[in-house]
Amino acid sequence: MIAYPAALARTLEQTFDWGTERVPLAQATGRVLSQSVVADRDHPPFDRVAMDGVAIDFQAYAAAQRRFAVSHVAPAGTPPRPLAASDQCVEVMTGAPLPPGTTTVIRYEDIQRDGEFIVLPDGVTDARSIHRRATDARAGTTMLEGSRIIGPAEMAVLATYGQATVTVRRWPLVAIASTGDEVVDVDREPQDHQIRSSNVHQLASLFRMAGIQPTLSHLGDDPAGGRHTLGRLIDDHDVVLLSGGVSKGKLDHIPNWLADAGIEKLFHRVAQRPGKPLWVGRNEDTMVFALPGNPASSLVGAVVYVGAWLRQQLGVPVENRRALLAEDVSFAPELTLFRSVQLEHANGQITARPVTNSGSGDLVSLLETDGFLVLPADRTNFMASEPFPFVPLRFF
Repeated sequence: MIAYPAALARTLEQTFDWGTERVPLAQATGRVLSQSVVADRDHPPFDRVAMDGVAIDFQAYAAAQRRFAVSHVAPAGTPPRPLAASDQCVEVMTGAPLPPGTTTVIRYEDIQRDGEFIVLPDGVTDARSIHRRATDARAGTTMLEGSRIIGPAEMAVLATYGQATVTVRRWPLVAIASTGDEVVDVDREPQDHQIRSSNVHQLASLFRMAGIQPTLSHLGDDPAGGRHTLGRLIDDHDVVLLSGGVSKGKLDHIPNWLADAGIEKLFHRVAQRPGKPLWVGRNEDTMVFALPGNPASSLVGAVVYVGAWLRQQLGVPVENRRALLAEDVSFAPELTLFRSVQLEHANGQITARPVTNSGSGDLVSLLETDGFLVLPADRTNFMASEPFPFVPLRFF
């Protein structure tokens, strides 16, 4: 049996090259960027009006002028026209280029109209309400580097600098399979000795939240059928997750079937709770995670090992999240404890309150769970207000 830190380290040592692909900008949300983006123009590309109002030459105002005739109107999206005369003003809209000859903008809320004239109050200052050219970025500046998840801000930058198609990391082809004759599809009425298949859907949701669409399958207890299905999944996918069949029971066939399929075992059984029977291995092309069948055990294996490995494979920076234990916890076995917790936010701090459950088979208690607090194996007592690593129920 291997310790948790060593098991995680061995998992993270495994690398594969899934390559990149080009996708339309509209399909890039949630993907992992794999290119640099350089500003092709200044931003803003001109002195930009920041408020609806009027633009004037401040020198006229400084010479005590307060009444200004309107020279013209300058909407956004039109070429700028110069101010006709310094004793006039231009009505300007937000986003329009600042008209040449004007130096400041006064918003509509601060002016009065007197027939065809604009009357300005005292106290106006120069150079106000103008978003100056290149104050955000200059042409030639690198705006984005690779290895970041594309969200709303990244989408805006990509669009601003003309990236109609984007180079992203290729998602792996993922298969998830349940095991055992006791498991039936969710659309079937289970017999008294059977259960509906839930783990594959639990695991699939983690990938789907990240934008990866896995294929779902099932391995029955029949050796011939199970070996055939497992071999096909390994041949056709980059990552395979199995749920169940990895403990020491007479029908826990998965370790033997994986060996027969040519998958090299990296480790089997980890000094942790829940999820001790975890099996991880690989061949040249495919990574395999054989997770225990209990729901909490399966979920821990996925978010702790699969999630960390997937982030590293895709070059996504690791989140080192921590939370304060909300109450004392005692745990005597020399195992790393992944304690299911619910996060609470108060006084600028994040605390983690342990969730009551009836063991690793209690999937209902996961409804109250935000993630797992990692309590190390070399201790027995864990005190309230101590910070510990926190693993959320998501990959990214």
